[in-house]
Formats: sequence, C-alpha cells, structure tokens
Amino acid sequence: MPQKPPTIRQKRLGAELRKLRESAGMSGEDAAEALECGQAKISRIETGTNGIRPFELRGLLSAYGVTDPKLIDSLVDMAKEGRRQGWWNHYGNTLPGIADLAHLEAKAVTVQVWQTVLVPGLLQTADYMRALFRGGRHDYDETEAERCVEARTTRQAVLGKPDAPELTALVYEAVLRAEVGGREVMRAQLRHLADLAEDGRARIRVMPFSAGVHGGLDGPFVLYGLLPSGMDVVIMDSLAGAAYLEKDEDVQRYRTLFATLRDAALAPDPSLEMIKKLAVGP
Repeated sequence: MPQKPPTIRQKRLGAELRKLRESAGMSGEDAAEALECGQAKISRIETGTNGIRPFELRGLLSAYGVTDPKLIDSLVDMAKEGRRQGWWNHYGNTLPGIADLAHLEAKAVTVQVWQTVLVPGLLQTADYMRALFRGGRHDYDETEAERCVEARTTRQAVLGKPDAPELTALVYEAVLRAEVGGREVMRAQLRHLADLAEDGRARIRVMPFSAGVHGGLDGPFVLYGLLPSGMDVVIMDSLAGAAYLEKDEDVQRYRTLFATLRDAALAPDPSLEMIKKLAVGP
C-alpha cells in the first residue's frame, strides 16, 4: 500500500524541528544520537513523512536547547494532533484536503484572503455553496454536495469562537457581481457579507474594476498567520489541487503582495457601501 503524503501539520512540525536543529548547530547525525535512533528517522520526521511521539519531541527540543515553554507546548500539541480524530474525518473521502484546512483555520491568528471570482469559503452562505458544488469544478450529485455544504458550514464555526482568527478578505469587484446560483442567492450572499463586516467577524474590502492592473490578477490565495510565529502558510487552490507554500521567502512575497492589494482596495466603509448597493440590485 502506498504511503500517504504528509499532512500540513506534519510538514509544519518537521520544518520547525529542522530550523531548531540547524539553529542549535547540530547535524542530523547529532539529533539521531540525542534521540537514540537512526539518522533516517530524523530525516523522515523533518520532512513530515513520520510523526514523532511527544516524549521524543521533548527530548529533541531539550537537545536543541529550546527552553521557551510556549514554543514547547505548541510543538507538542502539534505532534499530538496527528493522532487525533476530528469532525473532518467524516468528510475525508469527499474532501481530501479538509483536515489540513480545518487545522490551519483553528490555529491561525490571522487569515488574509484574496479572491478574484468567488466569495471566500469561510464567508459563503449555504445556498451559494450548493450552487458551487452542484455546478462548479466538482459537479457533485445532491448527496455529495450536501456533505460538502455541511463540512464547509462546520468550518465556518471557527469565526464565532472566542479565539477566532482575525479575518481580512480582499475581493475583486467581480466576486460581488457574478450571480452564483442566480440573482436571489447572490443577493442573500451579499447581505451576508454586509452582516459579517458590520458585526466585526470579517474585515471585507473590495478591489474595484477601476483599480486597473494589479498584482492580484495572477489568482487568489490565502495567507494563514500561525503560531509559533514564523510558521505561516500560503495556500493557492487550483483544479490540480491545493498548493502549500511554507518557505520564508515565498510567504514573505505573499505578505508583501497582500499589503499592496489592501492599499489599492477601497476602504472598509466604501466597500460596505458597494456591497449593500449591489445587494439591493437594480
């Protein structure tokens, strides 16, 4: 049986352990000696191919000279998560990437979204979702579509938690004008966006057509600001699947791009005014 690819959780933990080992000036062989294992195991842990048990992780962190209790607890919790079963396990066959998304959204301090065509998933109404799942990229049957709606709705609960991430959504004007599901579904969706903006669950800003050419025309992306700091992740979705960018230089490039797009977009109040106007319609 082919080995499953590492999850984003395993890759994040492995990447952080590699950084900590290198910062401590230790080789893979040194780490293997500290853990009393083969060097190949260290390599598999750092690439996310293998998990690591909490007591082993604490031993490695001690060998690396890590003393920050918050960092230690965060990494140990990340190691434990690989063994946990969550609500997302019920949807794995239909939505294979949902465990990674749920993990990122649950751990994020900030979520910064740029969308060019569709309303961001965390901000969609159920009817808008149904229109996408029944007639979009996947074209699921009714049963599959309802499972997807249920899963995405469950994901949205993260916005109502006391430690909810700070969500900033930049949307191209086309997002507001595309009649996904028909005029009434879209009007309800726009009213929902206005409600989210007014009650503070999301900061929504619109990039108007009048902005002309800008760096966001290459496509949408989501930037997750995570703890431990410096472990941020960028996701770009496509027909071939989601691409995850974790290298510092890649993440920084998208941080800069998002800041540029935010500066070019309408301010929150004019954005809300446009959303409400389009919700009323002609």
